Amino acid sequence: MAEDPRTTPREIKRAGEHDVAIDWADGHRSVYPARLLRLSCRCAVCVDEVSGVPLLDAARVEVDVHPVSLALVGHYAIQPVFSDGHNTGIFTFEYLRAICPCSDCQR
Repeated sequence: MAEDPRTTPREIKRAGEHDVAIDWADGHRSVYPARLLRLSCRCAVCVDEVSGVPLLDAARVEVDVHPVSLALVGHYAIQPVFSDGHNTGIFTFEYLRAICPCSDCQR
């Protein structure tokens, strides 16, 4: 099966001090503000696995939370370790592209 250029990253790196940038194979660039990325976590600690109800209290997430490291998970995702100690979220490339915060993608 051919890779989808919309969900295939060419480069994943820091954008500024805390944010994360992904340059996609289709030429698009996504910049994820660090706190948005933390609040978008869908792991079982942050979202109830059965009901889908969010468990993460956004008010308890520090304004300056940020990834202290990013690890690749296979060829399909990244797993950040955040400054608040959270490390169980896996962000698939498909999910990251779907939550791209740029104005073009949010339309």
